[in-house]
Amino acid sequence: MNKIVKLFAAVMLVGVIGSMSACKKSFDEPPGPADPNIVANTSIADLKALHTVPRNYDIITNDVIISGIITADDKSGNFYKQLVIQDTTGAIQILLDANSLYGTYPVGRRIYVYCKGLCISDYNSTMQLGVKATVAGNPSLEGIPATSISNYVKGGSINNPVVPIPVTLGQLNSNMQSIYNNALVKLEGFQFTDTMKTYADTSVYKSTTNDSIIDCNNVKTIVRTSAYANFAAKRVPAGNGSITAIYTVFGSTKQFLIRDTTDVVFDQPRCGTVAPPGSLLYETFESQVANTTFPYNPITITGWNNLAEAHTERFVSKIFSSNKYAYMSAFSTNAPSVVTWMVTKGVNLNATTTETLTFETKQDFLLSAIPGGNNVASALKILVSTNYTGTGNPWAGGVTWTDITAQATLSPGSTTSNFPTNYTPSGNINLSSYTGTIYVAFRYEGADNAGTTTDKTSAWEIDNIKIVGN
Repeated sequence: MNKIVKLFAAVMLVGVIGSMSACKKSFDEPPGPADPNIVANTSIADLKALHTVPRNYDIITNDVIISGIITADDKSGNFYKQLVIQDTTGAIQILLDANSLYGTYPVGRRIYVYCKGLCISDYNSTMQLGVKATVAGNPSLEGIPATSISNYVKGGSINNPVVPIPVTLGQLNSNMQSIYNNALVKLEGFQFTDTMKTYADTSVYKSTTNDSIIDCNNVKTIVRTSAYANFAAKRVPAGNGSITAIYTVFGSTKQFLIRDTTDVVFDQPRCGTVAPPGSLLYETFESQVANTTFPYNPITITGWNNLAEAHTERFVSKIFSSNKYAYMSAFSTNAPSVVTWMVTKGVNLNATTTETLTFETKQDFLLSAIPGGNNVASALKILVSTNYTGTGNPWAGGVTWTDITAQATLSPGSTTSNFPTNYTPSGNINLSSYTGTIYVAFRYEGADNAGTTTDKTSAWEIDNIKIVGN
């Protein structure tokens, strides 16, 4: 057994072991579907080996039975009238002429396929199983008719673990019989090249879209998304990270089809954004999706909380001169109180000493006119907690916060312009008196009582938040 097959078998074995563990149920839980008394007599790899000539239509004449776990269904719309199944030897697409297949055949369900009478072929090197038909006078591979699906496909147990295979682009090739062809794989260290795009074209043309992703060595590949996917109109994430997808090929082109947006975890800084040595926390907001016009997107960072205590406004991501930052203002809320928290993920200080916090701020629109012509400064508070858990409302009873704002230098705003020219560095804020896991909160406090002289609507920009230790 070669190394690649061993890797594939090992990953699937994890799923089998997990499935055995998952069978321990409580007495009051109704049993799920069980695997039928069917024995697969052929592996997916051996089934694919029956198809050796590209674009041939090979009718299966023997009593071939395969079995596999569903790794992709049609729930999001990015896969249409098809399922992808996988065993320890390979994966294959099954074409089924029916909609809402995920209701009966969801990801994680084991199925058994009676292949006699079906046809195996390839769609420009992507292996598929269906029925041979004649369309416009030409042979074609089509979906198994809805009325016949139950004759060929038998459902088994559900909720089997589905574990993607960790790969590099170098391991993948365009061989249609490769064990990776149609397999659920996972790539690390990639990012979208154009972060202003959506996953697909949702205009009247409804175009399926190829979006390029690239790693930090400028190696490029394609994420392909149907315009009918329910996430087609979403902006692609701006950061770097991992992508889980079904690997397919079109000719010699490598393509990746995600099942939904949870398969794309690009929540790390993009290539070229290097954290300082000794960094315990480093956030530049470059991974955020930042629109150039309203509506703006709330800050969403894994492990962070962005919550409104009074009114509904939250910190949003904005971009100016190719730089992204967190932004908050009470302007136009018409609210007597606007309080919003942006809380970092937990930072453990036990393994370091002399920890310091730094960040940068700008205070915008300090000169906005109100009756009386007074400045409209809102407040930005910097707080630290050692007993916040990272979940729930940070202002909840029992959570203790220490106000360290006085240790920071904050933007004074501009007396001549709505936008200061430069960010104001906070200076080094000493955190060495804290131990264990801490959370740092940036709390905006403002108000917008229309027509009064007590408004507090200046905006705050926050960028380049760092905690470093020795």
